[in-house]
Amino acid sequence: MEKLNVVFIGGLTNGKIVYDYLSKNKYVNLGLVITYPDNTNKPKHIVFPDAENIIKTDNANNLLEEIKAIKPDFIFVSGWSELLSKELRQLPLNGMIGFHPSKLPKDRGRSVVAWQISEGYSQSAVTMFYYSEIPDEGDIIGQELFSIEENDYVKDIHRKIDFAVYNLLRAYFPLLRQGIAPRIKQDESKANFRRLRHEKDSLINWDENSKNIYNKIRAISFPYPGAIGILNNNQYKIWSSEIVTFPFGNDKKPGDVIAELFDETLIIKTRDGFIRVTSFNPL
Repeated sequence: MEKLNVVFIGGLTNGKIVYDYLSKNKYVNLGLVITYPDNTNKPKHIVFPDAENIIKTDNANNLLEEIKAIKPDFIFVSGWSELLSKELRQLPLNGMIGFHPSKLPKDRGRSVVAWQISEGYSQSAVTMFYYSEIPDEGDIIGQELFSIEENDYVKDIHRKIDFAVYNLLRAYFPLLRQGIAPRIKQDESKANFRRLRHEKDSLINWDENSKNIYNKIRAISFPYPGAIGILNNNQYKIWSSEIVTFPFGNDKKPGDVIAELFDETLIIKTRDGFIRVTSFNPL
């Protein structure tokens, strides 16, 4: 069968999975790869090799002529947070394909994984979909569910997302190639949109319940910037914690350091109990 001309735009670990799959697929001519520069500050970015068909840039929208020259049947996008222009989206003959870490139409938008963990989700998904005029609004090709366990940190969820992206590619690329992949309209009545998280969202309010604080810490731990906690008037990056139920007494106020243990961990009073901070460093 004749090969498909494909362009890939992306980065990060899930983007590398898509790149590897396409570059090794016998039905694909991977004519152009657009990825982030080697010195990008994007979390989870994997440095792509230097090659004639790989362009490293922060702005794929400036490469319309280079993409047009490939005459792409498909453009695949994964691990790319910048918006792609209408002119670029219209270049591939059969559509632009993306991946989003939620069960669309729920949780469109930015910082989705961190919001899900911080709000205590027990399950999410990766959705493979067609790009459209509105971000994350296009027709669904397929979804793969995964669990969010109570002890999962964001790095654990990223691994599950990577596996899901690979499984979706294996399941649906053959159908895309044959022109018989699903196109399922999203139910707009179930849609919501997540905003990009900012530094103020990283600040721990010790006058919350322990579960909320624990979830925030694991939601933005490595490779993200980390939660910020103020203890004894000093700021700390807090990377990991656990909820403790030992009765230390309730005569302290939220944010008080109840104990500094032999293993250099801290016991902090919260609204409804105590958190043991197990990994932290001063700012």
